[in-house]
Amino acid sequence: MKHNIFNIKTLLGSALIAAMAMTSTSCSDDFLNVDNPNQPSSSTFWATEADALMGLTACYDAMQSMNLYNDHLDNWNFGFLSRETSTDNGDHTWGNWMLGSSISECTSGTNDECFSMYWNANFELVKRCNEVTANIDRIAASDAVKNVFRAEAMALRALAYCNLTSVFRDVPYFTEPLTMATAEVAKTPKADIVNSIIAELKANLPNLPAKGSQSVGRMSREAGYAILGRIALFSGLYDEAINAYKNVYGKAQLFKAGDGSDLYANFRDLFTEANENADEVLLSVHYKGPALGEGQTFGIAWKAPMNAIEASMNLANEYYCTDGLPITESPLFPAELLPGGSNPYSKTNQDLRMWDNRDPRLKGTLFVPGMTWNGTYYATCGASSTVHIFKWYIPENTQNEYDGSMDYYIIRYAEVLLSYAEALIEKGTDTTTAIDCIDQVRQRVGMPKVGDVEGKNKSLSQAELRAIVRHERRVELAFEDLRFADLYRWGEFANAQTRMQQDRANGYGVLNHQNPRGPQDTVWPIPQGEINTNSKLVQHDEWK
Repeated sequence: MKHNIFNIKTLLGSALIAAMAMTSTSCSDDFLNVDNPNQPSSSTFWATEADALMGLTACYDAMQSMNLYNDHLDNWNFGFLSRETSTDNGDHTWGNWMLGSSISECTSGTNDECFSMYWNANFELVKRCNEVTANIDRIAASDAVKNVFRAEAMALRALAYCNLTSVFRDVPYFTEPLTMATAEVAKTPKADIVNSIIAELKANLPNLPAKGSQSVGRMSREAGYAILGRIALFSGLYDEAINAYKNVYGKAQLFKAGDGSDLYANFRDLFTEANENADEVLLSVHYKGPALGEGQTFGIAWKAPMNAIEASMNLANEYYCTDGLPITESPLFPAELLPGGSNPYSKTNQDLRMWDNRDPRLKGTLFVPGMTWNGTYYATCGASSTVHIFKWYIPENTQNEYDGSMDYYIIRYAEVLLSYAEALIEKGTDTTTAIDCIDQVRQRVGMPKVGDVEGKNKSLSQAELRAIVRHERRVELAFEDLRFADLYRWGEFANAQTRMQQDRANGYGVLNHQNPRGPQDTVWPIPQGEINTNSKLVQHDEWK
């Protein structure tokens, strides 16, 4: 049974949406200033704590967008799975007409819908958060209550700007509702946006309730600091990231199933409805269903393993053997199955030994030959990649796959540990804590510690530690909407393209992952429609 505080469609009626839309832009023409006594208006709505709760609920509702933290693949959307499979983590096996495929093929243009869809979804969240912060002081409530609502909206707004700046870089930055007079907004440099958000969050996050004391579904202080840490890390501000993550470190626990002895279940079972309120989940998007009009669709599989957006073999090969070594080095992996071996694994040679003795997260993330999908055993997989996405999918409940109730996890404690480790490594200080963070994530699934494999009988350099934490981010956080940000901020997009080209040379994949055309393929363009309607908005130099 779910215990969410927010039944969004109940709390958030069409009247509220209309009221918030009215206050997003306003007009001074007298003939428009007519109050409807049957609907809330901008002058009457923000009066009570209940009003504020509905306003804040509208912010959470925005995160359910099909172009943000949902993904209705059948309905022409660019959700989180479509974004992840536009990187080296996946492929669009239906072809290059699918949203996001132009990014993979380095053929994208300023009119591509994938860009405008993601832009609009995040700015809708910004708009709704601005309504809360601008009007919260009008409600009849104590300062303490107001400060919680304000901090909550600020944290959600920071998340939206973290999303935007991670791929679009410089974007319009506004923290007040727009009016007709102020609707046109120029770009603000990413650094200025980030510095403003960090200062704002540091001043307001202490007002949030501590983890475990807030109502389920609401922002906690630790979740807020995790957002602060993420935007600082993604901007290379390692001191700020370290200080933020110190407020989260040790205040949550990684999920383990039962007594923790089932290493596969320790990871796989976290991504089930039964465990969506686990201590590890710091911030999630809550869905309720079925038949309540508030379900999600990112688990669509047409009652069988997905065959439209798929995982990449490159990602599958990244999962080490249980001895902590890559498949190219481990004696546990049959050498003849490697590319160039005497009997290499391929779509026509799907040797099940390929998947033996591997990191348990592999089969918790990917559906591979030799696994069972809702009672059906698959000795082979027929997709172009031969590996399907498994994380977020619930085969046992495919009858509700268009109205699922599994929550989406925006931030997990595992991400906090790896991000904290990365910041410490990049700063070059306290590598002991950094390694301990990585070890915690590994040991949850029984993988060897860093000191037992990579660091055995040697001291690790910063470059070696950097490679370790980047590997862990990929295998732990695959399909959690972080890969684009990671590739761009690490300057790794070109190398990711090379990896996918090799995949295709080995017979996997459909898309033609070309070499980047230049700097334009390291930043998303401002959608052309935004430039056409905003005279102050100028396209990035890379896209002119």
